[in-house]
Amino acid sequence: MADQSGSGAAELEELAEYEAEGRWAAFKDAATRRMSRRAAEEAAVEEQTVEPFASPSAFGSWAKDATRALLDVQFQRTATRTLLPLTYVLGLVAAVAVPISITVLLWRLSGVLAVLFAVLLAVPLGLTIAATVRLLLEFVLNASRLATRVEHISEMGDDLFQALSDVAEPVSQLSEDVRSVQFWRYRRRPSRK
Repeated sequence: MADQSGSGAAELEELAEYEAEGRWAAFKDAATRRMSRRAAEEAAVEEQTVEPFASPSAFGSWAKDATRALLDVQFQRTATRTLLPLTYVLGLVAAVAVPISITVLLWRLSGVLAVLFAVLLAVPLGLTIAATVRLLLEFVLNASRLATRVEHISEMGDDLFQALSDVAEPVSQLSEDVRSVQFWRYRRRPSRK
């Protein structure tokens, strides 16, 4: 009878191992499908991004998308990539307008001071503003891309947690069964004399 209990425990272990492998394979397949689907979605978004200054119709399409993004007060759609060209153009306008405005203000005070500012400081100031705007917008774009990847990793973590919790219950039941089998197997009986 001890042999039957031992073989039963071995069969239970083999069954649990087979079931765990099956669940792992299912999790791996689901994760692979999700990753390939996510990569296809990201590629579609990259291809879908319209260059607003390529043609008048592209500008019209981009303007509609930008208006929809600005009017989305519920934040249902991501507007980062849509609004970046507009923000960059406005930043470049500011990079030109600020040095010109300062030069005009200085001209009202003193012509010599305005010429010195225009020759020595206006161009570096404009370039610095343009570079700062560009760097900030690239940072925002990279943060947006990182957020989408973190969301994807979070989904994978949830799936892994679900797969592990699905495996944990049968493993704990198997562990209890193995302990009860070992209890009967190693029980010492009093010797008969």
